[in-house]
Amino acid sequence: MFQFRLPELLLEKERREGRRVGWREVSEATGISRQVLANLAARNRPVVTNTAYLEALCRYFGCNVQELLELVPPIGVEVSSHVDELYPGRRPATG
Repeated sequence: MFQFRLPELLLEKERREGRRVGWREVSEATGISRQVLANLAARNRPVVTNTAYLEALCRYFGCNVQELLELVPPIGVEVSSHVDELYPGRRPATG
């Protein structure tokens, strides 16, 4: 699963800017609700998101997608690559 590196990026931004940056500010700047940000920042829980969120977060933190996401476990460790097995709780696509 992809894990978002949001807590680390938030700390890096705070150090870079020399001030406290809260999730409310991130939410207001990106248009992503604080609840969604909390879900994305949660560790060890698969999340389904969209590319608009990825782009907004990359632009806000000034990073590329490889710095935003971490693949856990790494390639070669996971047995399956089928989306229904990787995300058993998701609703299957219809249509």
